[in-house]
Order: sequence, then C-alpha cells, then structure tokens
Amino acid sequence: MAPDAATCLRALSAVAPLDDASAMAPVLAAMRVRALAPGEPWLRVGDPADQECLLVQGLLRSSVGDHQGREVTLCFHQGPAALTPAVARVDAQGRSRIDCQALAPSWVATFPSELLVRCMVQSPAVQRWGDAVLRAELLRRADREWSLAAQSAAERLARFRVEHPGLESRIPQHLVASYLGITAVSLSRLRGQARRQEAR
Repeated sequence: MAPDAATCLRALSAVAPLDDASAMAPVLAAMRVRALAPGEPWLRVGDPADQECLLVQGLLRSSVGDHQGREVTLCFHQGPAALTPAVARVDAQGRSRIDCQALAPSWVATFPSELLVRCMVQSPAVQRWGDAVLRAELLRRADREWSLAAQSAAERLARFRVEHPGLESRIPQHLVASYLGITAVSLSRLRGQARRQEAR
C-alpha cells in the first residue's frame, strides 16, 4: 500500500526537525508517491530534474559514469531520507547529472523544487528544515571527499560499515567497491584480511 500523507510527514520529520508540520501542507498536497522495484531507475543522467525527492522507505543508489565509462557509486540512500537536493544534482539546464536507481523495493515521494523554495520563504519552520537538509548534504560530501583523499581503503571500508550498518551484506560487492573507490578484487582482499585478523 502506498504511503499516505501522515507517513510522508513522519518521513519528512525523520529527515530533519520540523517544528511546524502545518507549514508543510502545500508540499504534502503536491507530493506524488511512486513505487520502485529493485533495479528500477528513479533518475537517469540528462532527465529533467526539477523535483525534490523524499525516500519514504527503501534503498536507492546514486551514481555517475566516469570518463572511461565505468559506473561510480556516489551515495546510498536508506529511507527515510531526503535525496540530494535538486540544486546540487542538476546542471545549468536543469537536467540530472546523476543516475539513481532502487536497490530494494522502495517508495519515493516527489514534489516541485520551486514549491519547496516558496514554502521556505513563507515559513521559518520550512526554512530551517530545508537548511538542515542542505547542510547535511554538504557535510556528507565534505566527509566523503576527505575520506577518499585521506584514508586508506581499509579505513574507508571500516567507515562505510559504521555509517551503513548491515548494508554490506544486502548489496552486490562491486557496488560497495565502487563507493569505496577500489576494485571488487581489492575489496575481497580487504575482507579476507579482516576475517584473518578477527580469527586471531
């Protein structure tokens, strides 16, 4: 059964504090809820992307293709979560820079970006919510950039396990490796080393 408005509101509140739920009424009224099956795309590079997305429940993955045509995982989104705000994932023409697909059965709720902007202007509560979502995204990106530059592959794997508990066993190994910036073979070696250390 598709999530109702109350469920979507709870998801919004779980993403960031919302001290005046009534101020989100226009956003809730405009939401369009969609079910995604595993492997089904939500966004493709080049798609018009003027919508914000709330992942009510499920698991999505954002990715891009690198200059050699290899798929690089940017982020895993586990519901409830706000996906990367449109301002940070579209190009100058308002088209998506990323691919995003479901890795598990998922429910996503979309609503126009410009509507959220209007509500933020009209309501301090929505302004604080939107600012919190954007701040969290900026911190996530900064942390990931630092991790890729400063940490070893083993440290990145340990960090991934802390930030995404249980996810490693739910998704294919090559997706974890892609997120960590290593090959699947290297990830297999790291896992083997970790198992040997635990056995001592």
